[in-house]
Amino acid sequence: MWKSSNGFTLIESLIALMVFCACAASVPLLYDGAYRAVEAGKAEKNTEWELFIIQLRNEMQGSSNWHVSGTRLAYQAAASGDMLVTVSQYRDKIRRQINGQGHEVMLQDVKTASFSEKGGKMYIHVTFSNGEQEGAVMYPFYKKAH
Repeated sequence: MWKSSNGFTLIESLIALMVFCACAASVPLLYDGAYRAVEAGKAEKNTEWELFIIQLRNEMQGSSNWHVSGTRLAYQAAASGDMLVTVSQYRDKIRRQINGQGHEVMLQDVKTASFSEKGGKMYIHVTFSNGEQEGAVMYPFYKKAH
């Protein structure tokens, strides 16, 4: 027998093959787990967006005197008497304030938010931190005061 340390023995080759197969078999499992985590995050963000729109529509249904200016929406809340409600972007959130006080978070992880008015309708456009975009249209339920 020659005493040489060049090359692999059959046992070493089989062990290396088993390790490779074990690693290769775990790749689809890791991919599936990552995919499910991303999808769960998207579902959570969609639910948060829907709740934001529902809350805003319900509140604005009886409101009056909408004032839209870029990143800020202001209106008179019907249930609150003469209280001025403002909805605006603050850092990475959209917040609601009453008479300039408070900090009620309505939507999180917002990169940009804009409010605009055209043809008697109010448009909301939001870009989230992950690049996804959402938009909605609100129709007034009041007669605009001049």
